[in-house]
Amino acid sequence: MSFLNINSLNKQFNEQLILNIITPEYTGAVGEVADEIINLGDVAIKSGTFLFQLRNKNISGKDLYYIAVKLVKYFSLYGCGKNEVIINKPIVIINDRADVAALAGADGVHIGDDDLPLPYIKKIYPQLITGVSVKNPDEAKKAEAEGADYIGAGSVFNTSSKSDAGKPLGADMLTKICDSVKIPVIAIGGINLDNVKTIINTGIKGVAVISAVAGAEDQLDAAKKFNNIKTKNKNKKL
Repeated sequence: MSFLNINSLNKQFNEQLILNIITPEYTGAVGEVADEIINLGDVAIKSGTFLFQLRNKNISGKDLYYIAVKLVKYFSLYGCGKNEVIINKPIVIINDRADVAALAGADGVHIGDDDLPLPYIKKIYPQLITGVSVKNPDEAKKAEAEGADYIGAGSVFNTSSKSDAGKPLGADMLTKICDSVKIPVIAIGGINLDNVKTIINTGIKGVAVISAVAGAEDQLDAAKKFNNIKTKNKNKKL
């Protein structure tokens, strides 16, 4: 499924924010980390979350591949033999590593400044949905021109999840980024259930969260609350 079809899938995607749950950088043995991520993936499935992003900059490519394969397999087999009907399982995005995403059978990759350039990814791995991190309209327009399927704009608020997040963008800059492109924009950085209401009318298509779900006392409840947020924003219909 192409990310560019999000706005035209059905009416609900024009009235509520898309949720992207990003994994914390769990530490420990690779098997334990994989189990933590699978548990969070289970929350994503049960809450109806649209995107699930595997992010961990502190593990080897080998371990990232192992976890990615296990995650993709878990999602693909979820509900089999349990008489559970899952209409839309989360789209699996791998952070930074397009090669790992492709080899593991994930749906896409999310990249930043230090990763393989977007034009190369689109040439070598055309099947991958590709998201790009940006901080301003110029970066957003460049990413769109080079073939990005969506944009991750942030950090919107102060966050402890990224040490290099820089100065928060705020709602005004987020609005400018949304106005500068036609592809979906997902806001990231310090977003929680209290402050999300201040950015839902900026033109964003969704929000990406780490601690707001993974660090919640009741992860499933938090994810469901994000997925129930309605908005009458100015998102462009494709």
